[in-house]
Amino acid sequence: MTALYHRIENDPDLKGRMKLIGIAAGNSPYEVEVLKETYKIPFPVFPDKDYTIHKALGEVRTPYFIAAKIHRDGSEEVVYTQVGGFIETEPFLEVILVACGLEQKKVPLKKEDLAISLVD
Repeated sequence: MTALYHRIENDPDLKGRMKLIGIAAGNSPYEVEVLKETYKIPFPVFPDKDYTIHKALGEVRTPYFIAAKIHRDGSEEVVYTQVGGFIETEPFLEVILVACGLEQKKVPLKKEDLAISLVD
């Protein structure tokens, strides 16, 4: 996730247009601070000690990724979700960009190139 954050922040076309946040299911504010310091996490991570956010998301298995698009009129739309982690930053970012309509596929992606499980 840190590599993805830096990839976005170092791209002038993406910086300011995409934001990463983390939700720490079951973690207290103190635990989140320790996590952020230990792993040098540069993006916001919000504690969810009592699982309120986790429950609101349907108690999904973690990690769980949600890409939401905020339209000019202020409405939001979930355009992509994924249960499970990813291995390579670029293929994952490309999937998100395509889902958000920010970029067309540059390189055709094959299912085996992605370490993801799609959730409808």
